[in-house]
Amino acid sequence: MTASETTRARIVAAAADLFTRCGVRAVGINEIWRASEVAKSTLYQHFRSKDELVAAVLRQRNDAWCARLRARAAAATTPQDQLLAIFDLLAEEFADPAYRGSDLVNVAAEYPDPDHPVRVAIRDHKHEILHYLGALAEVAEETDPEMTAATVLMLADGAACARVSLGDTAAAGLAREAASRLLAHA
Repeated sequence: MTASETTRARIVAAAADLFTRCGVRAVGINEIWRASEVAKSTLYQHFRSKDELVAAVLRQRNDAWCARLRARAAAATTPQDQLLAIFDLLAEEFADPAYRGSDLVNVAAEYPDPDHPVRVAIRDHKHEILHYLGALAEVAEETDPEMTAATVLMLADGAACARVSLGDTAAAGLAREAASRLLAHA
């Protein structure tokens, strides 16, 4: 990794930590450059605006989360279990007492404009997951892979909401069971 890439990664990591702890809108650019321990001019060499930095943080989180999902699915023994692996990943996340919900969904609430670059990054994340779940549904020989993918994602998102709003650490297991029943009846 070059020095420039290392500096960029340090800025993204500092911003990600602040955004998670405080929320995106609550964190100012001055806090980010202080936390990343770079000059303000260096921060602006890498990111022209805070919104650009927020989108970079979201893309990084998307890449990491999707890699974890793919690894979890690859470890599953049947095509149906590969499709349900999203709930196993969520169950692992929900077990962490510090879990505060999906960072991407939390950020979406702070950006109401659907055409804002941050919302576009979030939508891209959801589309990537839908596409992947659709591919898994095809391998599982589901009748309507797109509908199956959308249903599984909706159950996963609902489980995340239940974990945050109700403190229900078992929500991923319940959603997995619901998805499993739907797959069996399709």
